[in-house]
Amino acid sequence: MSQSQTASSLFVYSTPPPRFIEELAGAFRKRHPEIETRWDHAPAAPFLKRTLEEIEQGRCPADVMMLNRQQAEVLKRRGFLQPYRSPESAPFPARCHDPDGFGTQVFMVPFSLAYNTERLAAPDVPRRYQDLLEPRWSGKLLFPDPARSGSGAGWYMIMKERLGEAFLRRLAMQNLICKHPAEECLAEGDGLVLIAAIVDRIERLKTKGAPVDWTPMPIMMVGGPHAVLFRHARNPDAGKKWIDFLHSEEGQEIMSRYHIPNRPGVTIHDPVFASVLRRLEGRALTPFTAKDAAEYEADLSECVRLFAGKQW
Repeated sequence: MSQSQTASSLFVYSTPPPRFIEELAGAFRKRHPEIETRWDHAPAAPFLKRTLEEIEQGRCPADVMMLNRQQAEVLKRRGFLQPYRSPESAPFPARCHDPDGFGTQVFMVPFSLAYNTERLAAPDVPRRYQDLLEPRWSGKLLFPDPARSGSGAGWYMIMKERLGEAFLRRLAMQNLICKHPAEECLAEGDGLVLIAAIVDRIERLKTKGAPVDWTPMPIMMVGGPHAVLFRHARNPDAGKKWIDFLHSEEGQEIMSRYHIPNRPGVTIHDPVFASVLRRLEGRALTPFTAKDAAEYEADLSECVRLFAGKQW
């Protein structure tokens, strides 16, 4: 992609799988035909590293980025973002908002424990994360490769705060199988249990006949990308319009066909997402906080070393 831009162009970086981008960008162009919209996508962990290098070298072409809260916090703490809270995000739940006004979570991605139903019966599935420390799970636990996926590193950070570093060190001794994409690997028979499974991805695999399911856990991590505006943005007005559209009713209706929207009142047409939300009723959803993200880079390195070190 060319890094040159015109006054009427917009460049978006996105870490979520880009299934929704074409439809979203098409609708955005109809609303703003004067703005040429381009984007680039890569997995979360390497894309953040690349973006930081580009910004530091003065060659980052993006105006806006969609990435997980803990990664957005890295950009924010380094002074690479400018605050912008879209007026369209006002109805969103409080857990979705950066408290300093640097972005709002676009859609919800719940995580939980998943398992291969051909290899493990439902009554035998662990009900607490501490149960994973039992000897019988050694060498049978699948984990999202933290060197590629933001899921594994994000789960590590939340559990470090909730369950402590001693728990994580003991879990690392269970010889985790780190692979990407982890949900598909579980369906193919890698491991019995997947830690930090993306719930709606498991549900999608189930609808295709894959032998997988998930179970709600006491700590229900909920992630999802925040839309943030770069301080160096060449076209901040276009960037703000894109962020507004992401959080608007129209944008959220489009997003609801691919993910669970955060805007209240948006109709959930997809039976997969409706099923997920029913199973989440009454569960305390645990989002990332600034505290979880404060030591993102150090925690990511430690997560890779502990959980995937033998495989790299």
